[in-house]
Amino acid sequence: MACRTPAVQDYRQRRTHTERGPMRIAVLNQKGGTGKTTTTVALGSGLALAGHRVLIIDVDSQGHVAISLGIEGKHTLYHLMVEERPLNQCVINARPNLDVLVGDDTLASAEIFLARKNEGRDKLLRKVLHENHDYDFILLDCGPSLSLLNMNALTFADHLIVPVSCDFLSLVGVKQVMKTLKNVNQVLLHPISIMGILPTFYDMRNNISDESIKTLKGYFHDKVLPPIRVNTRLKEAPQHRQSIFEYAPDSRGASDYQKVVDWVVREHQRRAQATA
Repeated sequence: MACRTPAVQDYRQRRTHTERGPMRIAVLNQKGGTGKTTTTVALGSGLALAGHRVLIIDVDSQGHVAISLGIEGKHTLYHLMVEERPLNQCVINARPNLDVLVGDDTLASAEIFLARKNEGRDKLLRKVLHENHDYDFILLDCGPSLSLLNMNALTFADHLIVPVSCDFLSLVGVKQVMKTLKNVNQVLLHPISIMGILPTFYDMRNNISDESIKTLKGYFHDKVLPPIRVNTRLKEAPQHRQSIFEYAPDSRGASDYQKVVDWVVREHQRRAQATA
């Protein structure tokens, strides 16, 4: 699917080495089943197709990022944070411009390691990844829990995208995310901000979908992105080990996520211009 828009081309031409490192985005909702991995994989794949260098870090021991892209890796955050291996020895190249640090059950051991640390356990990831490693974007796919690994992801990231399925219980999960962000900002002294709220599983046939979006806009206003509509192709793509742009580039799912990709690129461009 052709993802290179004029705005993207212009942005790539203007990039200079004076910009501040990669844009670091955590994808988090403490409620499961909201489309976090689908969003991370689609966003990362779309950005890579547009010519940006992207790293996806899987912070969830289920390892769904690797499964979705049909890749296997020997190293995870455990080897990066506990064994202190260099990042370039841990990541694998999944697609052109797209690297992945996979997740698996070794992350449970990383969680135990962090729990035993007395100091700096909430910011260890930021410490070991202090260099930008020539990426334009680093995306973190967080698990549905308030774990120490997720706290490390939040103190490493500067921005947060929250996928919210269009149902009542998912709105409750957003409140939990807000409380977590407050703790990160006030207790851990790390200024992470909500970059966007992404409604997922939107079904125009159900009133609850429209009510959910109205509720979200009442709280978050212009940070609420256009919704990701219910689409069978989005569910099928991981089974075929492909991103939605590879599996069904003409589907509604690809169209909806392309809007998210374009929006993130515009935000990156706007922030780069603001800091120039």
